[in-house]
Amino acid sequence: MINSGVELYLGNAAAMWRAVGEEVRAHGDHQRAETPVVSRILMTRDAGRERVAELLGSRLPGKALVIEDLFAGGEVAELPEDARVWQIPVMVRPAGPVAVPDGVRVVRVAGEDELAAAERVIVDGFPMAVYQPLLRGQALPPRVLGLPGWSVWLAYRDGVPAAAGYTFDDGTSAGLYWLATPPEHRGHGLGRALLSTAITAHPDRPFTLVATDAGLPLYESTGFASVGGTAWYTRRSQAAPHP
Repeated sequence: MINSGVELYLGNAAAMWRAVGEEVRAHGDHQRAETPVVSRILMTRDAGRERVAELLGSRLPGKALVIEDLFAGGEVAELPEDARVWQIPVMVRPAGPVAVPDGVRVVRVAGEDELAAAERVIVDGFPMAVYQPLLRGQALPPRVLGLPGWSVWLAYRDGVPAAAGYTFDDGTSAGLYWLATPPEHRGHGLGRALLSTAITAHPDRPFTLVATDAGLPLYESTGFASVGGTAWYTRRSQAAPHP
């Protein structure tokens, strides 16, 4: 069983990956979305750690694999040698206003060049090894600019792209994803300004996210509370076999 807050996040994440995936299939216990370099599996019911271990063997040649299991409850499957697992908090913020700091320019991305700048900030800010070296459009394909519910946000510091992330509104909640600030731009309130601007754009929606340790203080100070946890299992890409 998962609580209503975690269920809210699960619904948003499933809809978001259905919207952006190149090929998306629903299975009995999970949804699988294919992107250019990553296969994303989202468990949609409690299938047990043995099932997660089985799915970890479904990596496609040339792709990384990420499995997200919101039902894990601290249980970790026996992992392949090259697999890793993280336990990550799920957080929810009730609908309502938030103060937006002055002095930071935050825009909703509207064009492909600005989208590419946001993509670079995100990939470098985490950093996301799976997308490096970065090929434009692999992490954030241009079609997201026209997808219903999608908004990509970019914050500037002294005219330079310096923080980025995106939100997805599924009609019930708004999910925040991939909020990142590269190390050289941290400590200037950019993440707070971007997050507050995104919340203000969806005043009638509860917000959901999963938090890194570094992001917890920001999220807690803007009204998010932990409602549960999720386990992320990852395997890096494996070279495609020669024909």
